[in-house]
Amino acid sequence: MPHCDEALKLIGQALVAYRDQNGGQNPPSLEALTETVDLSPWLLVCPGSGVPFGESSYKYRGGDLDNNASAELIVAYDKKPWHKGRRNVLFADGSVQRFKEEVFEKTIDKDNQLRSQMGLEPKPE
Repeated sequence: MPHCDEALKLIGQALVAYRDQNGGQNPPSLEALTETVDLSPWLLVCPGSGVPFGESSYKYRGGDLDNNASAELIVAYDKKPWHKGRRNVLFADGSVQRFKEEVFEKTIDKDNQLRSQMGLEPKPE
């Protein structure tokens, strides 16, 4: 099973495949990827999270995004700081970064500001 950051990169690739098949729109949930683009449901569970199979370790923020989304927008992230007080974050450009919790909180704030500027609804953490 891949590490969390690797799993998020694969999720990002699955999102691209989904958008290619669905007019540029992201799926309504990460679980939809396991049903439509052959993404293993195991990739939705971070091995370090303790979350049981069948649930997702990641919070999804990409349902309202499409192919035109700013690369800086957050698509998904660890629901909790499973990694020694750090969280992995998947951005709309497919990159994954790991942030300390205090930096992560600022990153979420920046994401919500960008969403507001783009006319999208800010999302709670």
